[in-house]
Amino acid sequence: MKKMKIVRLLVLSLLLCHPALAQSVKIIFDTDMDSDVDDVGALAMLHGFAKLREAEILAVTVSSLNPWSPGVVDVINTYYGRPDIPIGAVQRFGVYNKSKYARKICEDFKPDVKLGEDMPDATMLYRKILSSQPDTSVVVVTVGDLTNLSKLLDTEADQFSKLKGVDLVKKKVKDLVCMGGRYPADLDPSPWGNFKTDPRSTQHVATAWPTRIYFTGGGAFADSVPTGKIFFNEKYKHTPMAHAYKLFLEGWKRNWHHSADLIAVYVAVRGYLPYFRLEKGGYNHIFEDGTNVWRLAPDDERHYLVSEFAVGIDPKAIAEKFDSLMVIQNLP
Repeated sequence: MKKMKIVRLLVLSLLLCHPALAQSVKIIFDTDMDSDVDDVGALAMLHGFAKLREAEILAVTVSSLNPWSPGVVDVINTYYGRPDIPIGAVQRFGVYNKSKYARKICEDFKPDVKLGEDMPDATMLYRKILSSQPDTSVVVVTVGDLTNLSKLLDTEADQFSKLKGVDLVKKKVKDLVCMGGRYPADLDPSPWGNFKTDPRSTQHVATAWPTRIYFTGGGAFADSVPTGKIFFNEKYKHTPMAHAYKLFLEGWKRNWHHSADLIAVYVAVRGYLPYFRLEKGGYNHIFEDGTNVWRLAPDDERHYLVSEFAVGIDPKAIAEKFDSLMVIQNLP
């Protein structure tokens, strides 16, 4: 009896120290899946977390009008054994970006889904999924344009919920993790990344989103974590992820890429510890052209920033961990 009590206490301690062991984080992944390849790595890593039972992928929404982007999502989901994850795509009034890999991946790996314009509307998929989940249980992680999220906030009551979009989000979403911008912005004041493509939606989400927003960024911070090398190993070089990285990196003369989107996924599932630091004071100010700056005042209690490494952390060690998460296949 004494031994059993000790075992129960040890299990309880593990659950308290590692919340992911107690319950999978419910994730909706919002991606453009076109102009950059770290979206591919981020979705692959999210499937690694799902394999570890740390994450439950409720849906993937595509914020790009590139017609082959949803197909890439389906190919990746199918590769990792989850072909039935719902996929939605932005309809009309979205952003179109060219892609070095999207069409080719769809031609080579034959997704089961239709082109983007024939996919379920991402906004309606958000409403359907959120309305079916427990209150404050869903973490939304966006690594693309913020178009879908802006549209969601403006939705009216429908067959899925009597609540308007902003109220539905407030009721069902726990946190938003948003990859975009560079910090500190004065090192690169030009419009960059996901904020510049649809700046009006970015401004809208930054000011009107009713839950906590954890902002993560790119630039030197993300470049310090070089991922994707794993897909150039012989064992993985025939996977769709390897094909995407190879197509994207042609001409770059390297076999790695930055981890901006992967960092956001990590924060969404495991939080910022032990690799990163959290800044709580201030707010993320978005200008009309998509540039941004983190201002120290006034303080917005919804805005948090993850853009620096914790003391003593080697970014290369983070890269190795991220690469390993992307290729977890053999766990029961």
